Amino acid sequence: MTTLMAATVRRADLEAILALLADSQEYDGDEAYPPDLVGRFAQLIPAAHIVYRENDLEGRRTPRMIDAAGVFLDEADEHYWAVGPCPVTVYRSRTGDLSSARLSDVVSWRAYRETALYREYFRPGGIDHLLDLALEAGGGRQRSVLFCRERGDRDFTERDRAVLELLRPHLRAREARADLRRRVLATTADHPDGLAGAATALTPREREVVYLAGAGRTNAEIAGALWISPATVKKHLENVYLKLGVGSRAAAASEARSRGSVG
Repeated sequence: MTTLMAATVRRADLEAILALLADSQEYDGDEAYPPDLVGRFAQLIPAAHIVYRENDLEGRRTPRMIDAAGVFLDEADEHYWAVGPCPVTVYRSRTGDLSSARLSDVVSWRAYRETALYREYFRPGGIDHLLDLALEAGGGRQRSVLFCRERGDRDFTERDRAVLELLRPHLRAREARADLRRRVLATTADHPDGLAGAATALTPREREVVYLAGAGRTNAEIAGALWISPATVKKHLENVYLKLGVGSRAAAASEARSRGSVG
């Protein structure tokens, strides 16, 4: 597949991306792709079905899928892999290309409609068009956000692909923040006896700030990692100092560790 061509992305598209990113903070947690966020992707690219999925290529299964309704398993997953996988999945396995790709970018419609995958899996569900935003993975796995349109709908466009590429770095940042929250929660769980007292009053965001401050990050670096302003980082640290009864970032990190609030 050729490199993604420059497509006209309108001002309205850019504003929609910014609005989604602003609203996505409501969904911050240890899951990078919660159902509410997956459902919101339709505001950028309308589609009948949108799914975050993780493929186990060696095991030939899809063990994790998330749509607007929640986390689920495809009841027809075994059959999907018996007749598939999708040509986009095959293309990525062969080339390592992670750029957003439509089904029509990697296979002709004439060839695709003759496949058992189309006849037995996608056609009964009324799905004709796919757009796949690949995410970094490894170890025989693939991850992506998959957009599906039904028979009779128009195919996805170069504009749609361009919008997803603009969104990609922000999704990568969400994944990094979700991983940080999981690490904070894990270190908290390692110290169950240290949760009494003021440390339990720290909010999840305050724990993240203290964790990064304890790792030697500056306010500007913390702000970049958490996608907040340096002024907000400073305010969080001031609140932490009050709660823990300390006067510096080093003391706050040390006290929080001793109380089991962060690792």
